[in-house]
Amino acid sequence: MEIVFQRRGDCLEAFNKDAIIVADILGLAVTRAPEDDADMVGIPIYAQAESFAALDAAGYKPHLIAKTEARDGVWRRTHVDFKGIVDGERTLIVFRHDGPTLVPLDDLTPAEMARLYPRTER
Repeated sequence: MEIVFQRRGDCLEAFNKDAIIVADILGLAVTRAPEDDADMVGIPIYAQAESFAALDAAGYKPHLIAKTEARDGVWRRTHVDFKGIVDGERTLIVFRHDGPTLVPLDDLTPAEMARLYPRTER
């Protein structure tokens, strides 16, 4: 199974189910992403090689996604009924705490991006 990481500053972050798996394998604490109340775990960029090797040994495929790759993947994966162009911007319907919301693709939170990004099975 693929584990998706996103780089933010000097850390690589995983969200939701990925965060729980990473934390369990690497012995890290799961925290909550404040902007969308999602499970989150971060590893320092300098520990990437060692951490990715441990995840691979446990049967998971770590994948570091760039922001443009993430946006394009989410756009391709999203059903036509849940996406469109609004005021010249690619926009999606996402489900947040207060219900369905139209959100420009560029404004998705990291946790939403991780949740919506297409996965490949190993």
